[in-house]
Amino acid sequence: ASERAEVKQTVDGTTITVNYARPRLRGRADVFGTQVPWGEIWTPGANDATTLAVSKDVTIDGHQVAKGKYSVWIVMAPGDWIMVLDQDTPRFHMNGPKERPGQVRFKVRKETIPITEVLTWSFPDVRASRARLVMQWATTAVPLDVAVAPTQSIVVAPAVGRRVEGRYDLQFKPPPPPKDTSHVSEP
Repeated sequence: ASERAEVKQTVDGTTITVNYARPRLRGRADVFGTQVPWGEIWTPGANDATTLAVSKDVTIDGHQVAKGKYSVWIVMAPGDWIMVLDQDTPRFHMNGPKERPGQVRFKVRKETIPITEVLTWSFPDVRASRARLVMQWATTAVPLDVAVAPTQSIVVAPAVGRRVEGRYDLQFKPPPPPKDTSHVSEP
């Protein structure tokens, strides 16, 4: 059975949640192009379609994704894969959506990785206003750059910057060695 899993990350007040089931390789060398055939639309998970929920508007790989919940799909091909986010949830994993207005569609890049037995979604890198969301299974990873609108300014006003701008020369000076107290007798 493919156990249910959820991975959730908050980035600058925006919560990103992936809910999915985790299929296993179970001895299969590779699944893409065989178990997951080329030309089909596949949800990166099992049973019910994988879902992505965002509590505020975000961009994923530079594409606008409005606040809400989406079923997650990939159009499978030997070359480029296309990520599809569809607002129709819940969906069974064998009933991928047809192309239609309102979907978010974009090419994703694939990376070759050491074998991963169980399909996994994770946030291996989180920054002040962005995170890297990765789906990995078998020997393939699909990294997605999720960016949120920052709530704190990271730009320094020119007047503030002028107070600290300049060239600094830092030199490391080791501390002096401890005093030798071995010859001092105790009272």
